[in-house]
Amino acid sequence: MRNEFNRKRCWELYEKTLKPILAKHPLAPYLDTRNEFYLEMLARHGALKSGKHLVDLGAGLSIFGPLCRAHGMRVTLVDDFGGGGGVEVDQRGQEVPLLEAFEREMGVTVVRENFLEQALPLSDKDVDVITCFHSLEHWHHSPKRLFREIVRVLKPGGLLVLVTPNAVNLRKRLFVLFGRNNFPLLRDWYEGGDPVYRGHVREPVIRDLQQLIEWNGLQVVATYGRNFIGRKSKALNFLPTALVGGIAAGSDALLRFFPSLCSDIHVIGRAP
Repeated sequence: MRNEFNRKRCWELYEKTLKPILAKHPLAPYLDTRNEFYLEMLARHGALKSGKHLVDLGAGLSIFGPLCRAHGMRVTLVDDFGGGGGVEVDQRGQEVPLLEAFEREMGVTVVRENFLEQALPLSDKDVDVITCFHSLEHWHHSPKRLFREIVRVLKPGGLLVLVTPNAVNLRKRLFVLFGRNNFPLLRDWYEGGDPVYRGHVREPVIRDLQQLIEWNGLQVVATYGRNFIGRKSKALNFLPTALVGGIAAGSDALLRFFPSLCSDIHVIGRAP
């Protein structure tokens, strides 16, 4: 099932196919090491292949979907685009031209809906891969209905990729020892929750993601830890940005062998 990830080809596709289109839009995303790793994960599990159908839940304005489309995949983005993922609450509406470019110029299908409350507009057993990157921690209510939909649309052997912040990464464990809160900053909740809070509600740990997969009849096939968001931690903004980035980047080579200590946790499930 596995196929090797071609990093050079990935960057060539971005530079030649996507960047000229994205350059016209102020909210345009860009290829970075995080999204490169997401594609590498798909490749490791045989999913980064032309013709396969990928659905990205809570996609926002990420470059991930267009990159998968550039690799020949059929891509559907599902989001209400109401805030987060590159869409600022006080700038809603500015994302429309970029999403139109995703659709018209890149061939990506965009579905504008709240997938926690509405059924996925997809046929049964139609999807090869469902991804959900840094969205689950924002959900206010039970996702039980959504997971029933995920199971319905996944093909036999299809993949579900869940990626979230880690509620108990190394930095948070140390902060709690000194009486600091491991939740997002209080001001973000207090100021950003008027009238609607779109920030983190419940950050999981690795076992939480594994249980969500297992409770829905899928098999956990891989778990990875990385430190992408650790490099931009708001909780460490009292330190120089370069120092925080250097510590995160330098420690990543070691911490990735201990996923439960990493800032980003990734769990992949496979449908029977």
